[in-house]
Amino acid sequence: MWIPPNEIYFPPAFWIDEMHSKYFVLQKRRGHDEPRSFRSLLVNTLDSVWDTKPPPYRILHQTPHSEVYYEIAIGLTQEEIVKDWEWLAEHLFKVLNEMESEEEITTFTICKIQSLNAQNNQDESNESANFKVAASKFQQLFEMPKEERLVNTYACTYVKNKIPHQGNLYISLNHICFYSYMLGIQTKRVIRFAELEDIKRHGQSIYLKTVNNSNYNFTLLGDVKEAYGLIEQLNKMAIQQMIQDPDSPIVDHDASVFQRFGRKASNKPGLLRDLTVRQKSEEYRNYFRLPQSEIIDGQIKANIWTPYSKRYAGGSIYLSANFFCFRSDIPDLVSLVIPMRNIKSVEQKNDGPHRYENQIVLHTSENIHFVFAQIVDREVLVEKISELLSQFHVPISRERAKYDISWSRQTALINSFKTNLSEEMLKIQEQKLSRWQAHFRDFGRGISMFRTTDVINLIVEGIPDKLRQEVWLIFSGAIHEKDMNPGLYEDLVEKAACIKQSSVHDEIDRDLHRSLPEHPAFHHADGIGALRRVLQAYALRNPQVGYCQAMNIVSSVFLLFCDEDNAFWMLASLCENLLPDYYKDKVVGAQIDQSVLNELVEMHLPELHSHLEQLGIIRMISLSWLLTIFISVISYESSLQIIDCFFYEGAKIIFVIALQILEWNCEALLKCNDDGEAMEVLSRYLDGIYNPEYQLPSPAVKRKAQTQPIQTLIHEAYTKFGSSISQQKIEELRNKHRRLTIRQFDIDNENTIVKFHTDNMYFDKEELHLLLTIIREEKSTPRKVLQQKAYSALGGESPILLPTIGRTGYAEGNCSRSESYSIDFDTFRALFHELTPWRNCFSIDLAEKLFRLTDKKSTGTIEFSQIINALGIVCSCKYTEKLKLLYILHLPPLLSKAEIEQVRRPKSNAKEDTEEAIEAEDFFGDDPSESIEALPSPTDNNFDEHEYALITATQHLHSLAGLSQPTSSSVLAGAINGGRSSTFYVDLPTKHGVPMEVARSQNGAISCGTSDVIGNALRHQGRFESTDTFSDISDLGITKVTPPQLNVETISNFSQISDLVMATKVERTDSTTDTKSLGSLRYLLDQPDDGNAPNRNIPNMKKANFQFLWRSLVEILGEQDEDMRKAYENLIELGNNNMRKEISLDSFTQLNLGNGDEPDNNGNPTTPCADTNATTKLFQAYEDELKQNSGGRRGGSSSDSSLDLHNWEISINQFIATVLAVTSIVQGFYQKPSIKENIEKMQKNRRKCVNTNY
Repeated sequence: MWIPPNEIYFPPAFWIDEMHSKYFVLQKRRGHDEPRSFRSLLVNTLDSVWDTKPPPYRILHQTPHSEVYYEIAIGLTQEEIVKDWEWLAEHLFKVLNEMESEEEITTFTICKIQSLNAQNNQDESNESANFKVAASKFQQLFEMPKEERLVNTYACTYVKNKIPHQGNLYISLNHICFYSYMLGIQTKRVIRFAELEDIKRHGQSIYLKTVNNSNYNFTLLGDVKEAYGLIEQLNKMAIQQMIQDPDSPIVDHDASVFQRFGRKASNKPGLLRDLTVRQKSEEYRNYFRLPQSEIIDGQIKANIWTPYSKRYAGGSIYLSANFFCFRSDIPDLVSLVIPMRNIKSVEQKNDGPHRYENQIVLHTSENIHFVFAQIVDREVLVEKISELLSQFHVPISRERAKYDISWSRQTALINSFKTNLSEEMLKIQEQKLSRWQAHFRDFGRGISMFRTTDVINLIVEGIPDKLRQEVWLIFSGAIHEKDMNPGLYEDLVEKAACIKQSSVHDEIDRDLHRSLPEHPAFHHADGIGALRRVLQAYALRNPQVGYCQAMNIVSSVFLLFCDEDNAFWMLASLCENLLPDYYKDKVVGAQIDQSVLNELVEMHLPELHSHLEQLGIIRMISLSWLLTIFISVISYESSLQIIDCFFYEGAKIIFVIALQILEWNCEALLKCNDDGEAMEVLSRYLDGIYNPEYQLPSPAVKRKAQTQPIQTLIHEAYTKFGSSISQQKIEELRNKHRRLTIRQFDIDNENTIVKFHTDNMYFDKEELHLLLTIIREEKSTPRKVLQQKAYSALGGESPILLPTIGRTGYAEGNCSRSESYSIDFDTFRALFHELTPWRNCFSIDLAEKLFRLTDKKSTGTIEFSQIINALGIVCSCKYTEKLKLLYILHLPPLLSKAEIEQVRRPKSNAKEDTEEAIEAEDFFGDDPSESIEALPSPTDNNFDEHEYALITATQHLHSLAGLSQPTSSSVLAGAINGGRSSTFYVDLPTKHGVPMEVARSQNGAISCGTSDVIGNALRHQGRFESTDTFSDISDLGITKVTPPQLNVETISNFSQISDLVMATKVERTDSTTDTKSLGSLRYLLDQPDDGNAPNRNIPNMKKANFQFLWRSLVEILGEQDEDMRKAYENLIELGNNNMRKEISLDSFTQLNLGNGDEPDNNGNPTTPCADTNATTKLFQAYEDELKQNSGGRRGGSSSDSSLDLHNWEISINQFIATVLAVTSIVQGFYQKPSIKENIEKMQKNRRKCVNTNY
């Protein structure tokens, strides 16, 4: 890439000339792409220690008589730098030779390169060349996807085992990575922000601790404050993303427009600038109570004229798209919010050369003038304000759909249900109102009032009822959301009213009469109706929150003093801005603040904290305090003044009030011996808090013993704890406990899942915990999540099966907690190759076979219980089960014809190739519709289990009954899939050339008495259960078969097979191959510990599949000894002997006659049938028919020459009995790998960025 020409005065000592011309030289960094020589080790070590990070290739410009070099181009690859060199040769070499002076040559070259650099970077982020090199190295060193953007790099030292490693710290959106190269030894560390448990800074060092108890110590030479703040910010973003979307815990930053007033552009990376803007915007919105959509556009120092004090106050001006704000340098001295819609004009004012120069004056629509002075770059500020004003559009109420809903907006309920105040209380209300009106005269009224410490004092004293709506709307910020969304509330109310059935609405209705039962307004239809509309409208506005208990309590208080739509917007501000995440699932925000309160109690009341921790009461009492802002525990009239302060101070008032309550009751709480006594002490105190300036409308309510006036409680809380607890301190503690709370959620979730699976026979509790941990970590890798996002964006057209939405059940006993630990094929493959001893098998992908066998519903994911069984068998010491599983994994359709041919293709012996190909061709049949080579892999999302089940079952029926395969599949294919033709679809059996369903509809019924009996029995039973799925089945062959009706396992019901054969009355052909469906091979995993497993139900194996089975066996064990070779020869001979035996019909007696829960003595599943005798007679009749047909054919055969090679087969019992006689095989399969060691090794490799290609 072309770069701005950079002067170099020192000779290039660590560079090698690759190409050169009269005025240019192409160089390569010493040690790049070279063997591990001393020179290579030295140069790379010096680059790491000195933090030079040079690119491996560069082009320099120098004239013959000059000692100054100019670096004009750099490249990460040789192809890239050669491309630039060729451009120079084509466009500059000849031109420069024609110039006379070297000065002219250098000037022309520099101008040309600068032009090229500007041209190439005009559509990019204007990042420096060094940062582009660092970003490329980051992706290469740590194998990160392109979507994982680098934020910044820092030179640092990583200390491990008291040994310092000098290198670079790479901070990206989701990772902290470290790389060091010292004398040939590379050190890599990769840490996800989401797994950080603790972040601390001491001096120049940053300490990190992960959830896996791994500790890291990075010492930075400079910019440690910036790096620490960046780590804190990105960790907060990662945890918030996990709360918002647990299934996609990867942070993706939308670049905001970075604009500033200064004339010099920042040289920091663009993403770092954007993150800085993001952090400042969050602080800006929180302080001024602005909507979440506001992004800060700039900040500039200025002084504001305060007419109430007749002086200027120093501070900063903040600009965003919709607001002009000011904040003083002295905390709480003065602040100001002016909406852009209220600004009429801005003009410059010049009073001469004195200290109040560079003034501007803002004129608002309320005819108020605001004067600012001593503004740096006043012209830029005025220009920017004018630009924002020109782009501002006043929100207008859009046309809404008309609904047939009759309702009227409810005004503040206090107007209808007046409070009966005494004359003394009325006098206090008038005094408060008078003080507020005087304040409005001096400081202004409305949104753009001067906000000073005077207004804080007025709020603490209490807001008069007549002003509560106005003051609450302003200081909560709800007024801004309302003004920006005119008509939205009315639209939401009417849409919500049209929803007929909703669980959220049902939950709201249950809580309506429990909202504020002590107030008469909520015993009336007006109050209940308004509260219902507000809650339903907000549930529709914010489906992520919906409705949560406690929202009804705070909303009822809002409705007392605010109009209905204003109460709605205040609820929105409460849930989205003031108390974020409080009312979401698991009330995670409130739980985080519970931990914050716990730490504050430990800091300020250590003795009491220790005692309450022993009693376990802090979390018991604090949740309701936080969720309802004390409304549920303190009388309504007393909690009003806490809410007054809350809208100005935010959550700070909750913490200081809680600390003051605990301090006043400290002595009594320390005497408590159990949590019941402590709860009684606090309840008695809270019930007695009263408001002498206010009372309930109903004087008949019995008052409890008074303990403390609310005014005294608030005043003491501010006095003792207000100065030590700032909003910044609260945010710091929230960041800390947000990590710990989410981690605790994971621990609780894992404990529940582990408890549910404690009885499994493969893994102990510790191994289950480790398995859950590694699954969570693997699913959270950026490459995996970004890959899933990309595939989802394709609308399902992805090569990877995505989880199916809306599954009806869970294997974990409907334990939905474990759903988050379901994995797809890629994750399963990683676990299989990292944790199991079968990773050495490379000829056949056993992970794919095992995943397909385990994925019973073909959803593309397997649940945690299935993971336990699948990996547990392979990792156990039960060698017999493992051998059975290995045998099954090599049966068709798991091991397909296409795979066999693909693996065998490289063989050199043409004769053997031909012979084995013939065997495979005979084994899989000549009819394309019988071939299983089309069996989809786990990476085929077009695979439908029901469609495949239909084919497999139908083919299996034909194979067992000897029916000839249909030659056309268009009839059934059209019925199933809109007329498409595919080898996955076969025709239904026909009667005289007519599809069976058509024949039935024409004739009314098929004249087969036995089939009627069977059909009635099937209809009476209604549902048949297989070993892994349920399906509703009618009498097969008589009624139309559709994918949901035919299940993989239903072919084992002999009554249906017989019914089909008798109904079709087609001559059977002899068949010796018992081709099983995919579902029928899953029985072993369903009952892995069944000692009487029906081995006879497992089909025999053909020679082609057996050869691959033996190859896999040898690869797993690592080598083949003499005993294994003899066992192989014995099994080959057994297969040859089986070719000479007559075809036995015994296998038909082993077919499943039903679908019971328990197997019979032979291990076969049973199901009570409606008419057992009818089924038995039908079976006997069919067996006699087959014997006659078989006998007739045997009579026509005169020699054994008619036996084909495809009759070679061995049974599972023959295979197991033979290999169990081999000591090396038994010992190899008896060994149990250490799951704990393998998982810890896997985690260690991930942290060290050691990736394995599977």
